Amino acid sequence: MDALFRVRVLIWVLVLSLWGVMVYQFLGEEDKPDTSAQMQPVTNPYKDMAPVAEPPERAGKGTAQPTPSEIEAQARLLASQTPPPDIAPGQDQPIENPPTLAGGPGAENRPSSLDYIRPMTPEEAPPPPAHKTRRMRREERVSRNRSDADLRIPPGFVKNVTRHFVIYSEGDAASDQFVGLAENIHGNLMLDLASFSPWASDEKVTIFLFRSQDTYREVTGRPAWSGGASSVPKRRLYIYESNELPGILAHELCHIYYDGFYLDGHADPLWLSEGMATLIQVERGLAAPEWLKENMRILERGGGYSIEELMNVASMEGASDDKVRLWYTQSYSIVRFMIRTQYKSSFYKFSEYLREGKDPTQALYRAYGMPYNRLKALDYAWRYDLANSTLSSLSRGAK
Repeated sequence: MDALFRVRVLIWVLVLSLWGVMVYQFLGEEDKPDTSAQMQPVTNPYKDMAPVAEPPERAGKGTAQPTPSEIEAQARLLASQTPPPDIAPGQDQPIENPPTLAGGPGAENRPSSLDYIRPMTPEEAPPPPAHKTRRMRREERVSRNRSDADLRIPPGFVKNVTRHFVIYSEGDAASDQFVGLAENIHGNLMLDLASFSPWASDEKVTIFLFRSQDTYREVTGRPAWSGGASSVPKRRLYIYESNELPGILAHELCHIYYDGFYLDGHADPLWLSEGMATLIQVERGLAAPEWLKENMRILERGGGYSIEELMNVASMEGASDDKVRLWYTQSYSIVRFMIRTQYKSSFYKFSEYLREGKDPTQALYRAYGMPYNRLKALDYAWRYDLANSTLSSLSRGAK
């Protein structure tokens, strides 16, 4: 009888051990490096081109950092522009009817496409946009999707079809260097975005490649501050040849691959869209914006916006360059923290809950669990990692 008892105990130990190994392998599966999918090398065929000139008010200023008092004054200024409503203790800031970063009403000329920003002079700055909710942004996207007209090719453009793209280039067919650049960036983006855009393996994105910013603006009607634009419902992007092209191409492709995930549901908030696009630009396009490092230093010193202010922004048009860049950097850093420090499946679930219409606090808790039951918990964890972890230090060396 004693021997039979020992056999039973041994069997149960083996069963529990096998169960524990299976659970460990399941939970640790996403932490294993994917040796079957590696990043493709990205080379810039336009690296020797002259960069876009800085605005006069920034020329010669270098990367001097603001003092703590300046950062504090900036935060007070933003708070005065977007006064928070009265909320009970323990609640997070509601994000219905989000304000613009510039604050105040303005012209109703919100672009129909997502733009990559570049520095602009005060004369180039457009008037601030109208006050828009996330629901209005979603309705705009659906409306654009329904009114998709036949594609009109500008005169003088040559068509070239590749594995994942239809490229219309000005003057001559797209060079082998550009085709290789686009295909390599696509492969790199799929390391993060394949689950959000499964269609991308079989369907193509249309690229309009212009020789200069002048023809880009003439055909697209985009303002001078635009370095590239994309239409998510139509899966088209518009760029011109410049030394920043690889990063802009990665940024705009991310809008198509990631923002397209939300077309059948609620629109993704602006901070998430631009934060993801900047992350992809830096890590998959291997082209960090020149203003990223200086703004990361501001965040590492405790500057930046509160997480409620960050998530409440619905538009950045009409805001100063410094505000826009800091907002982009903080959005990028928070998205990077959410993806790189947790399972990728958690971020996918977070995005899926937002698409279903859940508010960010609820989506965060359902996807990530404790301790992320409030937005402030995410803000605290992100800032702690920023100050103590090696994760944020990687961006300092980005070039």
